[in-house]
This record gives sequence, C-alpha cells and structure tokens, in this order.
Amino acid sequence: MSHTKKPDITGCITLGQLNHAIRPLKITSEGLAAFGFEPKVTYMGAKYYRAEDLPEICRTLALGVLWPEGEALLKTKTDAP
Repeated sequence: MSHTKKPDITGCITLGQLNHAIRPLKITSEGLAAFGFEPKVTYMGAKYYRAEDLPEICRTLALGVLWPEGEALLKTKTDAP
C-alpha cells in the first residue's frame, strides 16, 4: 500500500469551508473554476483553495451571480491588462 505525503495546506481552506463562509449560497469546484478559481492543492479528493482568495471569490460571486449587471463589470475587470 503506498501513501502519499500530505501536502502543505497552510493558508488554505477546503471547498466545504468556503461554502460555509458564503452560506446560504453553495458553489462547486467546477463553478469556481468557471470564474477562474482553481484549487491550490487537491489531496485525497479534497480541494484546497487559498484562504486569501476568499474576499475575491465573494466579490466575483456577488458581481457575476447575485447581481446580473455586475457580470459586465466582472468581464471588464478580467479583461483588463
């Protein structure tokens, strides 16, 4: 039986913790990827995201999902050099 060494997850939050922070909303890793947020680490099926990205994730969700007009602002922001 081979074991993989647990990666350094310092400064990371799990997808479950992220969903807890944005409750009552919920998002999947695929949904986050659609907004450009990829996990820093995946270990044993758990996705770990940088905790420092949480404010940006929240802003992105608020602009792109909760406020339809914000989608244009989000596109402008992501298209900027």
